[in-house]
Amino acid sequence: MELKLKKIGENTYELDVRGNTCPFPQIFTELALKKIGDAKLEVITDNPPSARDLPIVFEKKGYKVESKKEDGYWRIRIWK
Repeated sequence: MELKLKKIGENTYELDVRGNTCPFPQIFTELALKKIGDAKLEVITDNPPSARDLPIVFEKKGYKVESKKEDGYWRIRIWK
Protein backbone atom coordinates (compact mmCIF):
# COMPACT_ATOMS: atom_id res chain seq x y z
CA MET A 1 0.00 0.00 0.00
CA GLU A 2 1.14 3.49 -0.80
CA LEU A 3 1.34 6.38 1.66
CA LYS A 4 -0.88 9.05 0.07
CA LEU A 5 0.99 11.98 1.59
CA LYS A 6 1.23 15.36 -0.11
CA LYS A 7 2.35 18.83 0.85
CA ILE A 8 -0.61 21.23 0.84
CA GLY A 9 0.93 24.33 2.38
CA GLU A 10 3.80 25.84 4.31
CA ASN A 11 4.63 23.20 6.94
CA THR A 12 1.33 21.32 6.31
CA TYR A 13 0.80 17.89 4.78
CA GLU A 14 -2.32 15.91 3.90
CA LEU A 15 -2.64 12.16 4.31
CA ASP A 16 -5.60 10.54 2.55
CA VAL A 17 -6.51 7.20 4.18
CA ARG A 18 -10.03 6.94 2.77
CA GLY A 19 -10.97 3.36 1.92
CA ASN A 20 -8.70 1.97 4.64
CA THR A 21 -9.97 0.30 7.81
CA CYS A 22 -8.27 -0.16 11.18
CA PRO A 23 -5.42 -0.49 11.87
CA PHE A 24 -4.14 1.03 8.59
CA PRO A 25 -5.19 4.67 9.14
CA GLN A 26 -3.27 4.72 12.44
CA ILE A 27 -0.22 2.95 10.96
CA PHE A 28 -0.14 5.34 7.98
CA THR A 29 -0.58 8.34 10.29
CA GLU A 30 2.38 7.26 12.42
CA LEU A 31 4.55 6.75 9.31
CA ALA A 32 3.53 10.14 7.93
CA LEU A 33 4.27 11.94 11.22
CA LYS A 34 7.76 10.38 11.31
CA LYS A 35 8.34 11.48 7.72
CA ILE A 36 7.20 15.13 8.11
CA GLY A 37 8.85 15.95 11.45
CA ASP A 38 7.33 19.03 13.11
CA ALA A 39 4.91 19.87 10.30
CA LYS A 40 1.14 19.75 10.75
CA LEU A 41 -0.65 16.70 9.35
CA GLU A 42 -4.24 16.63 8.06
CA VAL A 43 -5.60 13.09 7.90
CA ILE A 44 -8.69 12.43 5.77
CA THR A 45 -10.63 9.28 6.69
CA ASP A 46 -14.04 7.85 5.88
CA ASN A 47 -13.76 5.13 8.54
CA PRO A 48 -15.85 5.98 11.66
CA PRO A 49 -13.75 3.90 14.10
CA SER A 50 -10.59 5.64 12.84
CA ALA A 51 -12.26 9.03 13.18
CA ARG A 52 -13.06 8.13 16.79
CA ASP A 53 -9.73 6.49 17.69
CA LEU A 54 -7.07 8.59 15.93
CA PRO A 55 -7.62 11.70 18.10
CA ILE A 56 -7.49 9.61 21.31
CA VAL A 57 -4.33 7.73 20.29
CA PHE A 58 -2.37 10.79 19.16
CA GLU A 59 -3.44 13.01 22.10
CA LYS A 60 -2.05 10.28 24.39
CA LYS A 61 1.22 10.51 22.43
CA GLY A 62 1.41 14.25 23.18
CA TYR A 63 -0.01 15.71 19.96
CA LYS A 64 -2.66 18.39 19.66
CA VAL A 65 -5.60 17.08 17.64
CA GLU A 66 -8.61 18.73 16.05
CA SER A 67 -11.27 16.73 14.22
CA LYS A 68 -13.98 17.99 11.87
CA LYS A 69 -16.70 16.02 10.06
CA GLU A 70 -17.02 17.07 6.45
CA ASP A 71 -19.14 15.73 3.60
CA GLY A 72 -18.90 11.95 4.09
CA TYR A 73 -15.48 11.98 5.75
CA TRP A 74 -13.48 13.41 8.64
CA ARG A 75 -10.50 15.77 8.52
CA ILE A 76 -8.24 15.26 11.53
CA ARG A 77 -5.45 17.79 12.13
CA ILE A 78 -2.49 16.58 14.18
CA TRP A 79 0.46 18.70 15.31
CA LYS A 80 2.95 19.11 18.17
